[in-house]
Amino acid sequence: MDRRKIICVVFGMMTLPAVAQTDSVSKSIQLKEVVVAGDMAKREVDHIDCIPTPKQRKHAHSGFELIRNMMLAGVNVDIENGVITTPAGTATLYINGRKASVREITSLRPKDILRVEYYDMPTGKYANDKAVMNYIVKTYTSGGYTQVDALQGVGYLKGGYNLTSKYSLGHYNVNLWAGGSVQNPKVYGETTTDYLLDNPIHKQEAAYDTDMKSIGRYVNASLSRRTERTTWMIRSGVEVSTRRDDVLNGSLEYTGYTIPLSFTNNVLEHDKTVKPTLSLYFNRNFKGGKSLECSLDGYYARNTYKRNSLEDRVFLSDVKEDYTYLNFNSSYVMPLPKGHNLTFSLIEFLKISQDEYRGSSPSLQHLRSSESLFFVDYAKRWGRKVMLVARPGVSYLAYKLRGEQEVTHLAPRFYSMFSWSPNQHQALQLFFALGNTFPTLNTVNAAEQQVDRVLVRRGNPTMDNSTLLGPALTYSLNFNKWSSLLSANYEYMSNAIADVFLKDNNRLINTYSSDTRYHQYQLLLSATWKPMSDFNVKWEGGYDYYRVSGAADERLGCCYARMEASYYLGDFSLSASAQTARKDLMGCQERVHLPFLYDLSAEWSHENLSVIITARNLFIQGNERTRSLLASNYQCYRRDVSERDNSFASVKVAYSLDYGKKVNHSPKYESKAAESSILR
Repeated sequence: MDRRKIICVVFGMMTLPAVAQTDSVSKSIQLKEVVVAGDMAKREVDHIDCIPTPKQRKHAHSGFELIRNMMLAGVNVDIENGVITTPAGTATLYINGRKASVREITSLRPKDILRVEYYDMPTGKYANDKAVMNYIVKTYTSGGYTQVDALQGVGYLKGGYNLTSKYSLGHYNVNLWAGGSVQNPKVYGETTTDYLLDNPIHKQEAAYDTDMKSIGRYVNASLSRRTERTTWMIRSGVEVSTRRDDVLNGSLEYTGYTIPLSFTNNVLEHDKTVKPTLSLYFNRNFKGGKSLECSLDGYYARNTYKRNSLEDRVFLSDVKEDYTYLNFNSSYVMPLPKGHNLTFSLIEFLKISQDEYRGSSPSLQHLRSSESLFFVDYAKRWGRKVMLVARPGVSYLAYKLRGEQEVTHLAPRFYSMFSWSPNQHQALQLFFALGNTFPTLNTVNAAEQQVDRVLVRRGNPTMDNSTLLGPALTYSLNFNKWSSLLSANYEYMSNAIADVFLKDNNRLINTYSSDTRYHQYQLLLSATWKPMSDFNVKWEGGYDYYRVSGAADERLGCCYARMEASYYLGDFSLSASAQTARKDLMGCQERVHLPFLYDLSAEWSHENLSVIITARNLFIQGNERTRSLLASNYQCYRRDVSERDNSFASVKVAYSLDYGKKVNHSPKYESKAAESSILR
């Protein structure tokens, strides 16, 4: 190892405590400029072609890890949850122009990825996405492979086990996925709650022994056919997940009554979901660059939820739900002469839930909601320097709860983008968005749940539609070994949803209100340094400020920093990442404090076998997360010390066996949590 390499590695590692990189708590950040040293990134009119280096490919084992290794300025990759975030929102994932699931990207073999197209101004078939990562992979006509991988945690129970198999024959591909996961971190928690009634009640609870075990299993198969003109795919399977969040031992005390009440803290909370899924995809390319794309994704979920809280009497929530979800998406792309382009998009969401509430407050809820969206996307290009995009549209929302009148909202939508690149090293981009959203299904209902002897949770079926407004600016500057990005965002939401607490004699009713105005300001500065192909380092710093008024009243500002560094040496690689402690606002009123976190990783990879050892938060045992919610008539503060935020290590082994001619890696099926309208 020469002196230059040693200096770079030492410099990168010494800066770890001061700056940080996080994947798990990063805010929405948009990929605006992709820069790879040398000629590894080429700027096109509406996107950037990114070609990973051989070492970045060798030491990556998924599409997410490959993006992380490329150290793109302004990009954060959450590998565990499968999310790539950018300053304007989460990037949508594609494989060869077809929308892909998280599992598909997770199981892509980097050696089969030719390049990654980043669309920072999505148009055409990508017109409805904020940002796009399109993985261009090799296609084969014969052969197959089978791959197994296993992850085992050291410190608490955590494991993940997957099998993927694929076979290609001519234009056809057959895929099979199966696997499971399990985790059970221990959590010590303390919660202080004040019910500000006419005679205030103070509740103090602690959890000494918890059981938070979650298990997931899935099996799925697909059949696809791809030709130069037509691509179609059918995919189906079933997923089963169970979760329990039990407090087995603890203390619980009420003061404010004539005599203080003391109990053993005992809460049993169980969830189970059985979810068959179906996905259909079709794409047809016509002459002149025209194309038609249609997709249908749907599932049926049988959800059960049971919560048993024992004091001097039992407070029971017992819910069974039948939930159906369908999403139809179609787009027609029509290129026009002289740099003009038109795209027509039609999107439909349908959600139907049937909930049977038993226990302390029995009821039967039936909710149907649908949203129809239509967009016309117009794009105009002037050479390689200037591009303008305008996307007018309309949204029609309708939802009906049994026993209530149907609620409908017709709202305009509009999105525009402008980009100016004076030369190959700079780009200035402006964005403006006008949209709408509607209350989540688990708040729009008439159900009621008794949480404890004071608090009752109740839905609200009469909330208003929310309007969103968001301008943004991004400036990027790139040179051979350095790249940087400056991003400023503002988001406003009217009729945002907030918790409200109403007095009802000796009870407190927790319901929801849409009489809230939400403001969020974001400033991000990101820089990447690549002095050599063996060593890369990225720094980021930002400031977030929240202001909420109306049904909730909050002001919160926070600075944060993060960093990551990687070093490659033959079959071995070393990497590190860290994030400073930070504050965040969840929803409109819950303050969350996240601790300082870091991780170290070492990997050995040779041919088809890889071993990765990861250590997180070594020598840290006192990390804690805090949550607080302050509202009229109600105050709550919670502190949790979890094994997930303290010293933990894991070992992952992956092996693949190729047979016949080598083929591109089969995409893993995305095991995604089912939606639910259950009031919890």
